[in-house]
Amino acid sequence: MNTIEGYIFRRAVFASIGSTIAIVVLVWITQAVSRIDFATGSGGSIISFLNFMSLLVPQFLVAVLPFGLVIGSILVLNTMNTDSELPVVAGSGMSRWRMAKPFLLIGFICSAYVFVSNHFIEPAANAQSRDVITQSRTDLLTTLIQEGRFTKADRDLTIYIDRKTSQGLQGIMISDTRDPELRLIYHAKSGAVGVVEGESLLVMQDGEIHRKSPQSDDVTVIQFQSYAISLSQFSRVDGATNYFIRERSTSWLLNPDPADKYAQQRPGQVKAELHKRMSAWMFPLLMVLVALVLAGRPRSHRGSNFSSFILGFGTALFYYGLAEAAYDANKLKADSLFLIWLVPLAGISLCVWMYSSGRTLEVPAFVLILYDNLVDRIKKVRVRAARKALAS
Repeated sequence: MNTIEGYIFRRAVFASIGSTIAIVVLVWITQAVSRIDFATGSGGSIISFLNFMSLLVPQFLVAVLPFGLVIGSILVLNTMNTDSELPVVAGSGMSRWRMAKPFLLIGFICSAYVFVSNHFIEPAANAQSRDVITQSRTDLLTTLIQEGRFTKADRDLTIYIDRKTSQGLQGIMISDTRDPELRLIYHAKSGAVGVVEGESLLVMQDGEIHRKSPQSDDVTVIQFQSYAISLSQFSRVDGATNYFIRERSTSWLLNPDPADKYAQQRPGQVKAELHKRMSAWMFPLLMVLVALVLAGRPRSHRGSNFSSFILGFGTALFYYGLAEAAYDANKLKADSLFLIWLVPLAGISLCVWMYSSGRTLEVPAFVLILYDNLVDRIKKVRVRAARKALAS
């Protein structure tokens, strides 16, 4: 890499990193605000909330990295055009692909990171975030069960406490219908919540267990003097954490457990997720090529800076929309898996052809005219407001 290529590479790296970090922070704050009920509803542990949000960073980073690349690359190319650096470089005899080399190198580096993250970092982080949610749900049951109210701990799990006293809980009722083959109702006069050897327990005194099968009207009643329930089992019927497809490792996707619920109910989604992970590494490279097509041509005017940013972001959304549509189309039967690969491969092929032949895309002239008129009107309004302020 010569001096000019190194100069372009450094500028592109800093611009891409800055754009990516800005988007990640924006997405993180947005998600944190939307999930603030997790912090307030998990027993007041802000540490658990921050731990949960930090585990989502790898997922956010992979999602926004291509957008950061296209914005950062277009920013550098537009700046070089504005400063007349790109026309000078082109006039010196430097070929188009040599000028594109620093951007392509960044694209390959980011593609390698996306590949590693999709197969190793992100599934592990997603699984840990699910563990945090499960533990926080247990903390919710131990700290936020309110007296005189039905607390819905899960879709098919309801807990009612008549009163909370200094001696413990009075008037306990638990309805557990998570197992479709068995319905359970617990009644107890009193009880208490405690932690034994790191496990949260609800100990009930002097009560009954009503067991009923949906296939029969018979109800079995079991009386007890003391009965303990592990609150950690409320994460799932069998007490294990319920991981979704995107939280499973790639090794599991390659050889799913035939007895697993998701493997039985959603075999298409298992295959679609595997192919999505295998092909996602191409999107950073695709976004770099999109930036080169939109802003990589030397120009002697400055009017296309706005259009290249709009087209770059819109093109990134377009390709991601197609990729998600291809993924959704394979969730049920996985009979069109080639579409998951076709979207990035077709995009890369189209961009390589356009960049090699000097073709580009631009926003229609009337859109730029409307934008300029809007900016002029805003300026006039601000000037009038300033004059009125001075006059008063």
